[in-house]
Amino acid sequence: MTIIQLTLAAIMALLLGPWTHAGPAIAAPVFPIVAFNDFFGDSKPTGYLLGGSAGGQWLKPEAAAGLIPGGESYRLYTLTGEAGASVGGKPAKGEDNCADTLYVTLTPFPAGRGSLVAVAGPWNAMPRAVKIAGTAPQVYKEAAAEILRGKGIANPSVHITQVIRVDLDGDGEEEVLVSATNYARFTHGGLTPDARAGDYSLVFLRQVVQGKVVTRIITGEYYPRAKKFTGPAEHRIIGVLDLNGDGRLEVVLSGRYYEGDWVEAYRIEGAKITKLFNMGCGA
Repeated sequence: MTIIQLTLAAIMALLLGPWTHAGPAIAAPVFPIVAFNDFFGDSKPTGYLLGGSAGGQWLKPEAAAGLIPGGESYRLYTLTGEAGASVGGKPAKGEDNCADTLYVTLTPFPAGRGSLVAVAGPWNAMPRAVKIAGTAPQVYKEAAAEILRGKGIANPSVHITQVIRVDLDGDGEEEVLVSATNYARFTHGGLTPDARAGDYSLVFLRQVVQGKVVTRIITGEYYPRAKKFTGPAEHRIIGVLDLNGDGRLEVVLSGRYYEGDWVEAYRIEGAKITKLFNMGCGA
């Protein structure tokens, strides 16, 4: 690449910020991201290829897969800390209903640690502490209730499932991530295929903007009226990590419904929330 081309690329990066690349190979080290959704407590060593980064660009899973030969070293993270290191294999596609799903198997794999996110980069992907807070504070219940009423659920039954405090952008001010879910379940804990009136699942952000607390929805679904066989999905937070080494933390979510599951990652910059990529499988 010529000096002129590099300068143009630098200018575009300053103007537009990091972007997501879905095209052909690029001449830069590739740092894959693999996520393990342990909703079912089975701790399988094969996770979803969530995507990757290279040369300041985000790589969609399909683009990243062709650039990963296998043998990459990954650092593994739970929601609250590092969980060890592993070596990843070459990405492979699934079968049948999962034929478009990309998987990576890690060896060794720390079974029993719950949902994990693996980052094949040399940096510390958790440069700032992620704090698990209690779900009882009324302020988060009221914030969730306001969202739900705005989505047509007049009298919501609020069940906060996660409250996480973390400084996403390194400015010294903690943001708060909250998940809330209200669904019917089978006796073994799995979700039913039907939604009751008033059911929901969402993840939202609370942050201070110009001295005021602002609430923003990251993802969610809402059922003001009952729906049969609609496959309601539960959403939760499984990682808050610097996925590309730039110092800003991305939010990794997992989702599941009665016949499948997935993982997805979001980048939050001020008022802008961008879904970077997602991968999963279901019937």
